Amino acid sequence: MVMSVEVVCEGYLLRENGVLREAHSTSSLIVGGSHNVLVDTSSRHLRDHLISGLRSRNLGPQDIDMLVCTHLHSDHVGNNDLFPNAIWYARAEEGPGPFYRSIRSELELIPGVQLIHTPGHTRGSMSVVVDTPAGRYVIAGDAFPTKDNFDKWVAPGINYDETAAIKSMKRIACSADLIVPGHGAPFPVELNGRQR
Repeated sequence: MVMSVEVVCEGYLLRENGVLREAHSTSSLIVGGSHNVLVDTSSRHLRDHLISGLRSRNLGPQDIDMLVCTHLHSDHVGNNDLFPNAIWYARAEEGPGPFYRSIRSELELIPGVQLIHTPGHTRGSMSVVVDTPAGRYVIAGDAFPTKDNFDKWVAPGINYDETAAIKSMKRIACSADLIVPGHGAPFPVELNGRQR
């Protein structure tokens, strides 16, 4: 099965004088075979952008059959209500409600798509690994909030355990060809001397 990853809604962080004022996550679409998998739904602020991003690919909310939440912060799950027909996935450590399928171990969601535990930002942060003809994508959520975290090799500013966060960052960087950060566009992995 040939998989592809497309950003349907590019998120961003807005800071003023070093203070985080706004956070809106990136939403990524994984297409392969008979499945349309959406990773994160961003914030209510980007709701129309998410819908138009799907529409530009001839999809509507009803066409999404799986929704993966990298973690349950509101800027990543603000539009989940658009997808009542999808199966929602979140890690058990996030304390997901009854609408979610609670993940307790790493698993293959569909062939070519793995859900892996990448804690640090939250206890239940997970990333989605997708093997495509263009290379291996890791949709990292806030394990890598921005490309800047990768370039400067600094843990997410919001984390419950900085050591766990750095360990997750290393795991992602050592296996990815491209990373989709929690807030921003995909970027290629260039380790600049760090060991894979």
